[in-house]
Amino acid sequence: MTTKPTPAPTPRSRRRDQNRVALRSAVLTVALPSVATLGVFAAAAMAGTHPAAPTGATSPASPAESPGPDEVADRAARDQLRPDLVPSPQSETPTDPQTAPKPPEPVRPALVLPVDLHGLSATYGEVGNRWRARHTGIDFPVPMGTPVHAVTDGTVSVRWNSAYGWMAAVTSAAVTSADGTKTWYCHLGSYRVRKGQVHAGDVIAYSGSSGNSTGPHLHFEVHPGGAGPVDPLPWLIARGLDPR
Repeated sequence: MTTKPTPAPTPRSRRRDQNRVALRSAVLTVALPSVATLGVFAAAAMAGTHPAAPTGATSPASPAESPGPDEVADRAARDQLRPDLVPSPQSETPTDPQTAPKPPEPVRPALVLPVDLHGLSATYGEVGNRWRARHTGIDFPVPMGTPVHAVTDGTVSVRWNSAYGWMAAVTSAAVTSADGTKTWYCHLGSYRVRKGQVHAGDVIAYSGSSGNSTGPHLHFEVHPGGAGPVDPLPWLIARGLDPR
């Protein structure tokens, strides 16, 4: 039997064969590593483990690890410096000014001396050419314009008298004298309250030398129950006031 000779490849068929060989090599180059990689991950998933960390790598510290002594000291210092953020009960509920408790008023004295200066220039019952009869009160030798205070609570009224000059009479209120004792302040230079309610210690007038007077002073008298005068010195001393 006669064998036909194999025709020699043409240049075109040779290039086609070369392209097929190059394409096969490229497919194998891409496919083989991918298959190997998938195999590694599949094996890890079946085993239930994660891929091992590279040799020499350091794992991060666990959050559950206990802090060191330096960190504990820093936290304590920060806690001490942190302001208290819990509001107080007073800041939560505003106080109504109308219902808020008012501070107590200062205690007023029940009686005071008619002037601040101590010392007397004339006493009750004295006689002499300065008076028509015996002296009916006590004199305080104070300069002109000295403030004159109401000795008791009560009602004040001011009038003119030829002998006493400008004089103020304070009828005591029931809280200081149940019998309506009157106190007189005479030879005034001017008055501050002509008529009205006053409290012990209020300035009602200023000393002078009006009327039958030889110089600036305050003439003071006490008339229990609106009757005749009594010695003001023991009356004041019995109430804890000594003008001497």
